[in-house]
Amino acid sequence: MDAVMPIQGKVATWLELAVAPDWRRERCKIQVHAVGPRDGTCYAISMDGRWLCVGSGELTVFHGLSAALHFLKLMRIEDFEPGEPTGMPVVGTGNHYCMCADEDQGLIPCNCTNRRCATH
Repeated sequence: MDAVMPIQGKVATWLELAVAPDWRRERCKIQVHAVGPRDGTCYAISMDGRWLCVGSGELTVFHGLSAALHFLKLMRIEDFEPGEPTGMPVVGTGNHYCMCADEDQGLIPCNCTNRRCATH
C-alpha cells in the first residue's frame, strides 16, 4: 500500500510530463488517486511518487475520473494504475488547480465555486 504523499518537496509539472521523451514516460510510474473525503469525485495524478502540479506549485485536481483520463490521453500516457486515495482535503485549501471535462471544449478550468470538488 502506498503512503499518502504530502504536497511538499519535489513535484512533477505538466511541462515535465508533456516534454518527456516517450522512453522516459514509459518508465514513469503514473498513478491516479481519489482526492477528498468522498472517493470518486475528484482525482490527482502522481508521477514517480511526485504529485502533478501546475507551474505555480498548486496540485492539479481533476473533477471526475473522465477528466483525469482525458488529461492522460492528451499526454500520450496509456500505462497507469490506480493509486491509494490521498486523504487530502481539496475544498477550501486554495492549494489546487481544478480541471474538468467539457464535451465541446475538452479540458477546461473547473469553476470549483459551482462544482465544489469532493463535496457533492
